[in-house]
Order: sequence, then C-alpha cells, then structure tokens
Amino acid sequence: MDAFLVAARTLHFAACVSLVGGGAFECLIAAPALDGSAAAATLARRLQRLGWISLALAAISGAAWLVGVAADMSGQNLGDVFGSGAIGTVLMRTRIGEDWLFRLALAIALGATLAWRRRGRVGDVAWIGFALSVALLASLAWAGHGASDEGTGGTIHLAADLLHLIAAGAWLGGLAPLALLLTAARRGGAAATAAATAATRRFSLMATISIAVLLASGIVNTWYLAGNVPALIGTLYGRLLLIKIGLFLIMLTVAAVNRWRLTPRLGRIEPSATLAQLRRNALIESGLGLGVLAIVGVLGILPPGLHTEPVWPLPFRLAAGALSTGAVVMLLIFAVALCVCGVVAVAALAAGWKKPLGAAFIGLIVCVAFGAAPAMPALVVAYPTTYFAPTVPYDAAAVDRGIAIYAQNCAVCHGADGKGDGPAAAGLPIKPANLVEPHLLAHTPGDMFWWVSHGYGGVMPPFAAVLTPPERWDVIHFVRARAAGTIASGMGATVSAIAAAQVPDFAFESGGVQDTLRQVLAEGPTLLVLFGSNVPVARLEQLGAAQRKLIAAGLPVIAVGVAGASRGAVTNPPYVVGVSANVAAALSLFRNDGDGGETELLLDRDGNVRVRWTASTVAPPETLAADALTVARFAGAAPNHAGHGG
Repeated sequence: MDAFLVAARTLHFAACVSLVGGGAFECLIAAPALDGSAAAATLARRLQRLGWISLALAAISGAAWLVGVAADMSGQNLGDVFGSGAIGTVLMRTRIGEDWLFRLALAIALGATLAWRRRGRVGDVAWIGFALSVALLASLAWAGHGASDEGTGGTIHLAADLLHLIAAGAWLGGLAPLALLLTAARRGGAAATAAATAATRRFSLMATISIAVLLASGIVNTWYLAGNVPALIGTLYGRLLLIKIGLFLIMLTVAAVNRWRLTPRLGRIEPSATLAQLRRNALIESGLGLGVLAIVGVLGILPPGLHTEPVWPLPFRLAAGALSTGAVVMLLIFAVALCVCGVVAVAALAAGWKKPLGAAFIGLIVCVAFGAAPAMPALVVAYPTTYFAPTVPYDAAAVDRGIAIYAQNCAVCHGADGKGDGPAAAGLPIKPANLVEPHLLAHTPGDMFWWVSHGYGGVMPPFAAVLTPPERWDVIHFVRARAAGTIASGMGATVSAIAAAQVPDFAFESGGVQDTLRQVLAEGPTLLVLFGSNVPVARLEQLGAAQRKLIAAGLPVIAVGVAGASRGAVTNPPYVVGVSANVAAALSLFRNDGDGGETELLLDRDGNVRVRWTASTVAPPETLAADALTVARFAGAAPNHAGHGG
C-alpha cells in the first residue's frame, strides 16, 4: 500500500510540475523571446503535446492516489474499495475529498483550454491554461502537512507550501521545455541559436527567482516539520529531508554552472557545443528533480520529524547548556563564515574561478577546524534514546508509583535516599551514582531510560526484562523529582534565571472544582505553598488579605498539606486545596525538615522552581507580586511534538 501511494504521489507531483513548467515557459520565456517565429510555433505544438501527456498522467495518478487514500482510510485492499463505497465516502465526507473534487474541476478546465488551443486559438488562452495549472499544483498544499496546522503558524506554513510548489513548478517543470528548445536550436541556424540564447537567459532569471523562493519557503517548511537537529538526523523523515536538500544543492550547483559559465558563452564561443552542454545539464537537473519529487512522495505518507520519536544515531551530542556565552558567539561566527565559504565555493566552481575556489575550500577547512574547538567541552555521551519523550506524563501519580518501584529495584544499591549508599553498594567495584546531585538533571530523561533499560558501566544491571516501559518512566520521574526537590531545597529567596527544578503536575480540588497545576500554570507563574502537620494559618490569611494585589500581578496561590495537616480551629484556610495521598507523597519531596514547617515555591509557566522561601524567610506580598512579574517574562519551553517510544 505504501509503495502504491508513493508511486501515485510521485507521478502526480511530476505531472503537475510539468504542467506549470510548460505554461511558465511558454508564457514567460518562449513568447517574448521567440516573438512569433517559426521556432515559437514548433515549440508551442510540442508544449501542447507535453501538456496533454502531463494532464493525462495527472488524472491517472490522481485517481490512483485517491484510491490509495480510500484503501488506507477504510483498511481495505485496493481491489475492495471500488465496490464498498469507500471512494465515494472519501470524496463527499472528507476534506481530502473536497480538495480532490476541486482539483478535478481544475483539471477539466485545463483540458478545455488545451482543446481550445488545438483549434488554433492561442492568445490569452495560454495564460488561462497557465493560471489553471498553477492553481492545480498549488492546491496540493492542502493535501500536505501544512494544511493540518492551525493558527498563525499554520497560515505561514501553508503559505510556504504554496510558494514552494509554485516555484518548483516554474523551475523543475521548465527544464523539459528548455531541453526541447535547445535540441531544436542545435538543428537550426543562427536565428534559432539567437532565439535559444534569449530564451535561456530569460529562463535563467526565472530559475534564479524560483530558487530564491524555494530556499526561503524550504527553510520555513523545515522549521515546522523537522525544526531541530534530533528530528533531522534521528528520524526517517528528517534523513529523507536531508537527502532532498542534498539533491537540491547539487541541482543548484548545476544551475549555477548554466547561469555563470555556459549562458555567457552563447553567441560567442562554439554556440552548438554550448547549447549541447546546456541541454545535457537541463536533463541532469530534470533527473535530480525527479529524485526530489520521489522523496516528496515518500515524505507525504510519513509523520513529520517533530512528531516522531528520534533515534539518535551518534555516540555523542552537543549539550548547548554547557556552552559559555563566548563559545556560543564563536560558534555562530564560524557557522556564518562556513555558509559564506560554501556559497563562494559553489559560485566559484560554477564560474570556473580557480583562485576563489581554492580560497573558499581553505576557508571551509579553517571554519570546521577552529569552529570545533569551542564546541568540544560541550560534547557529551549520547544514546539512541537520548531524545525520547516519556510516554508517561511527569505527574504526581507517576512519581508516587516510581517510589515503590525504586524501593524494590534500586534502593539496594543507590540507597533509600539515593546517595549511592545502599546495602549492596559496599560490595560493588564502582560506587553507585548519587542520584540527588544537581548534575543528574543535566542528563535527558532519554539518557536515563537507556541506562535503566540496558544497564550502565558494567555494574548497573539492565531492567528491560524486569520493568515495563511505563514502569521505567515512573521510576525515572521519581528519581528526577527527588533530585529536583533537593536542588529546590538549596535555592534562596532571589529569582533564579536557571530552570533546574521542575515540580510534577498534580490534580487538586478547590471549592468543589477539579483542576491541575498545569492548567493553572498555563495562565502564568504560580505560588505553591507546601506545609506539614500544622496549617500556616497566619501566612495564608496574610496572602488572602493581599489577594487583589496578587491577582493584579497574575499570581494564583495553591496551598497543599503534605503530611496529614490539621486545620485546628480554622475550618477553611485561604488557598488550601484537597489532594490525594499520592500527590502529597510526591510533593513532600520538595520540602525538608529544616523549612520550619512551610516551603513556598514560585513556579514559572513550565513548573520550574524560580524562588524558594521557608517559614523564616517568607516574602511580603509586594515582593511576591514583583517576583511574579519577573518570572512571567521568562520564555516557556518549546512544546515537545515527539511521538513515544520505548
């Protein structure tokens, strides 16, 4: 089924691109360059035949694509969809079907323009056919990933898709008509050569504009579909996208040779030989373009890289957080210099400039050699699962389940408190890791998933056969929450710009209404008050009296008793919410015995602790409001669109 869909998509894209290219070449290149000559009439007939072939191929491949989609949606075999009504259902009841019906109407109208021109009517009909072919190709954007995005980002992505398709049609689709013209020119005389020269120069300008649009729109599409390094090199989608980019760069090099080396020779040096070289290069570009379209056919049936679990292929990664500001600046400088040298190298290679080419290659070597130096300290060991997103949410329920799993499987070596001093630790050749040191959180959850699954250092045993993937994520969440609690305990009453300690999500009840920490944090920073056996009534009443001031600063307050707190004579202290036992157990990791019975944590919108107060250091409401406004300016983490593996 996948192979059938890929073949249908590839042929359909190729046919639609050919239709646009033929129309663009005739209206924008041949008509003004050939100016009604005999060569123009001959080319028009050939382009009309090419148009009919492309339209027929578009109709057949489009129908095949529709059948494949209907079979995929219905779960039926290809032969069964015709009698089951699945095709009609897709056409009449899905957005894809609406797009197909619209495209069918465009194809019929385009066929009518081709038939009308066969009766000798050209003129404006050629432009109408060109416009219809552009609409037919552009409508494919609604069958791609860009149409599924919403909001402003979705509009930008869809617009980039539209421009990308049209630019590809003008450039790639125009290569075959150019080859036809160059072939005819080689057999003609001086007049044919002059006409081909004028057409080639006009096509070169159109190709340059198209390439610029392809570059800009391609960057936008790559950002939305595979906008980070793990998604680019760790997923099938990303790797195919890199191959597509590589083919495009080769095409760009060939096009540069045509533009800067061969085109200037026309009319001066061996025009017949130059025309032959241009024709050969146009055919090479066409072949590479078909390879690009084949990759596009595959990409359309794959989930985007940002929505796929990346399997990291390298034994190391760059820990950006470990880079100093100076190192980041140096890397950016070398990256820009590397791009400049690359562009110069391509231009020099195309134009045949030997000295600039040598200088560009030396520059590339220098950029790679010296640019690697500031990055070396930030290179750390990586694993295939390093960039995995947990399949289990980081919440209090997972942390509480992880407590029991840790006690049963990990405490014997790492110790009940995670300090690496368990009963079996003394007999091990290497002391178990201290799981409450700050550096633990420098490792990704995916790193820890690999260690728990496959063991570590020849001492820690693998638990893949003992614990299910969800159980492994549970114990990882507990270990990370406990380390976060330890880090938070060392924080003071000054806003920290570093996000290191994240509080797990939890559900609570307030005034008979169910809510979660994440839903509250979606509106901005939150003050989380954790207390022990005695409710800090005076403090909560102080916060209650300052409610208006806190609301003005956008700071809600959630107070949670984590040790079976007794309210005494106060029946309804302000801000106290009801939580389950597992929430109390998880949040107790963020308190310690030295807090005087109360810990207050100011959380950013991602749940990271930015300020910590205890009973003896509580801040007045004015300070809370000011700190909340400061924390509200911190950018939230980018959403993780990865799938789930394990």
